[in-house]
Amino acid sequence: MKTFSKLRVLSRFQQNKTFMTGTIGMFIVAFVSLILALLTNWILGLVWFVLLVAFFATMLKGLIQAGQSNESYLEELTYRVKLGQQEAILEMPMGIILLGKGDRIVWVNPYLQNLLADQDLIGESLSEADGDLAFAVKNYADDKVNRFSWLDRSFDIAYQEQLGVIYLLDVSQNEALNRDLADHRLVTGLVSVDNYEEVTEGMPDSETSKLRTYVTGQLTDWAKKYHLYVRRLSPVTYLLMGYQRDLAQAEDEKFSVVKMVREATAQQNSPLTLSMGIAYGEQDINSLVQLAQTNLDLALGRGGDQVVVKAEDMPARFYGGTTNPMEKRTRVRARVISQTIAELMDQSDQVFVVGHQRPDMDAVGSAMGLWRFSQTRGKKAFVVVNEGEIFSDIQSLLATVRADQMGEGEPGVDLGASIISEKEALDLATEKSLLILVDHAKEALDGAPDLLKDLKDRVVVIDHHRLAENGLPDKPMLTYIEPYASSTSELVTELLQYQNQKGAPITGLEATAMLGGIQVDTKNFVLRTGSRTFDAASYLRANGADNELLQSFLKEKFSDFKARAELIHLAEINNHSAIAVGDNDTVYQSVIAAQAADELLQVEGVKASFVLTKRDDGRVGISARSNGDFNVQTIMEDLGGGGHLSNAATQMSDVTTDEAADQLLQAIASQEAEEAE
Repeated sequence: MKTFSKLRVLSRFQQNKTFMTGTIGMFIVAFVSLILALLTNWILGLVWFVLLVAFFATMLKGLIQAGQSNESYLEELTYRVKLGQQEAILEMPMGIILLGKGDRIVWVNPYLQNLLADQDLIGESLSEADGDLAFAVKNYADDKVNRFSWLDRSFDIAYQEQLGVIYLLDVSQNEALNRDLADHRLVTGLVSVDNYEEVTEGMPDSETSKLRTYVTGQLTDWAKKYHLYVRRLSPVTYLLMGYQRDLAQAEDEKFSVVKMVREATAQQNSPLTLSMGIAYGEQDINSLVQLAQTNLDLALGRGGDQVVVKAEDMPARFYGGTTNPMEKRTRVRARVISQTIAELMDQSDQVFVVGHQRPDMDAVGSAMGLWRFSQTRGKKAFVVVNEGEIFSDIQSLLATVRADQMGEGEPGVDLGASIISEKEALDLATEKSLLILVDHAKEALDGAPDLLKDLKDRVVVIDHHRLAENGLPDKPMLTYIEPYASSTSELVTELLQYQNQKGAPITGLEATAMLGGIQVDTKNFVLRTGSRTFDAASYLRANGADNELLQSFLKEKFSDFKARAELIHLAEINNHSAIAVGDNDTVYQSVIAAQAADELLQVEGVKASFVLTKRDDGRVGISARSNGDFNVQTIMEDLGGGGHLSNAATQMSDVTTDEAADQLLQAIASQEAEEAE
């Protein structure tokens, strides 16, 4: 055995080509030197032979000893590695599962068995042991983190399918640390008392102080409940700071302080509302505060009395906003806005006014009002309309405007010649041109999207709809959004009154168009009307607005009347909501659906109406109306649209009318559940 072992060691050396080449070379040199020594002197040759034999014997012995030592080392190392592997499998904090045929568990290591306690998995299939584990193994991918929860712990899973081995790395502690880090990320917020100045105007100082103290006290008590820090920055502004964990708790309770302050101050005949903009997710404190201000601006632009919670590049979450916004517009603000617009026009070479897609009377009427505004400043202006998508009322209005014009008229100076297409506007626009968007504040709704892209740095927005999160890609130079106003025409009428019209007075036809915008959006002064609405209408009537001419514009075709009646016939009332679902193969004009929704709202017991129809672009349109007791805006926002609390709409792609109705019912049920809480 010893001889065999020695030969085995030598054979390993023989496998080394470098060693064998050197050895053969040495033998050749020794043999040649021995021959030369014998030829020279046989005694010298004999001595040299003895020395060579001794040398090679010593070398051979050294090689055998080195080989045996190396083999012993390798055997010991192999043994220790195997022992280490066994100890690792048995003792290291990693779960290991061996699978047999049919994914039956044949063995689990002691670490995992310790977590399983008395539960025995041997012989069970993966699906019997745990469905989540079986799903994780089935969907295992090398190129991603495969994490799942099991045994009240979090594991990262690795699976060697060929060997049938599952490795489960316990990352529960890391998960806990990550959650703790996320929970303690900084959150900042800004709180605004929306209508403080309006409510306290003329109020004694003592009453004002009591009201301010009450609001501060309520905010402070609420903040303490959720471990938030609150600091008053001014009589109408507060700063909030806290952690993301505390924000989550406040969201679960839906920021009850907003409703509490509104209801309590209303009982004191001093109704105040709060708006909050809360930001999270930013590392830089300055960016966090700026984002909070942006969120507050969004809340105020939507009418106030609500909370906007948003992180950068994340969708906003809205709370509150279920009541009609309180009127807080002042004549002073209207005058300042009017003067600012006048200055922007003076700095421009020409003005373009654009309404939304498929413009209605309010969009076109307010656009004409701003065209007249620009004439008072001596600036050329153009009303951009896509006449391929207008309805019969706007067709009649534009035809009358052009017929009323003497001759062809000068573009930019005469109204009839100033109504142009987007293509014509693109040819005329320059870097110094001003673009005014009316009756909308969303890029997706713009009636001239290419013109908006060209003039994106010189944009003014005038609108009466609640501000949407996904509005314009770039911040406008000026935004005048008043959600409580009846219409954009009402806002423009007020702005126009602060301009000197001696050289360019408003005409009766323009006044009629603007009055039509107010009348259509208020449903003949029934909805969303305030004292300022009647003031604006009175001004327009005094400047020649013709009701009879307006009614001729608003007359409809018999086919439209019949289509509206068909939609109303299809309506069903479900828990105070009237829902009409048009046939998926029948295309209805959006104005017909809107009119049907308006009429359904007049039915006794109906608080909200929804009309779903197929549009000519293949999408399903939903027109939503309410009497103010039900918030249709938030429902339409859930479905990708927006609008007012009492007047909203959306368009849905890749669905049938019945599928859209199912989604609508889910959104209604979700809002009713939230309100019940």
